[in-house]
Amino acid sequence: MSFTREIYTLGFEISPVILCAGVAEGIPGGMLPIVAITQSASFVTGLLGGSINLIDLDKYFCHWRPVQGATMIDYDIARYPFANQRVAANALLAQPNRIALLMDAPVNENTGAMTKLVTFSALQAVLQAHANLGGTFIVATPSLIYSHCILRTVKDASPGSEGLPQRSWLWEFEQPLITEKDAERATNTFVNKIDSGEKVTSSAWTNTANALGNTALGGSVSDVVSGLIGKLQGAFGL
Repeated sequence: MSFTREIYTLGFEISPVILCAGVAEGIPGGMLPIVAITQSASFVTGLLGGSINLIDLDKYFCHWRPVQGATMIDYDIARYPFANQRVAANALLAQPNRIALLMDAPVNENTGAMTKLVTFSALQAVLQAHANLGGTFIVATPSLIYSHCILRTVKDASPGSEGLPQRSWLWEFEQPLITEKDAERATNTFVNKIDSGEKVTSSAWTNTANALGNTALGGSVSDVVSGLIGKLQGAFGL
């Protein structure tokens, strides 16, 4: 296998999923390749048995491939009323991108049944902890690399005719429209506008008549309040 082919296989077939932040927060770079989890039990088993071989990528625990239906761009047409036809014709609503990968993890001469059980148990625990810590994923496909993804589902996708149960697992990811950094940037922009904007004097908000007068209903109420204040001032000679 050529060096270029090895890089392609390692990046897109062996470890196309990378955990970011979350459980990988303490790792330099804040990223943890999925192969570090899926191959850990096989590495220990091979090390104890004296048959460890990290060069032959075909003998790794699992292999991945993209599933048909991934989105590169996804827009929906707005269906609510618009002021005119020109606006309606150009109104598009962006939708999150969706990516799905199929992980093939058979039990064979390279992967024993106990190795598979230990690997999947550890993988489930890590994924749950990663989600609880707010971690995200990078999903690498031959055409696109999706960042800041959220893992929605991991489910058994083995065909009914498959002799080996739970061999294929479908991983469904979603790339949200707003990331944590986007939300932070929007918040900072909003706060900066408040800080640099015109400050409102306290009297404008503490005066009941002025505050109520800012609304359609409050306009008539403020007149009554102002009239009542004027009568009280006249009665007490203020």
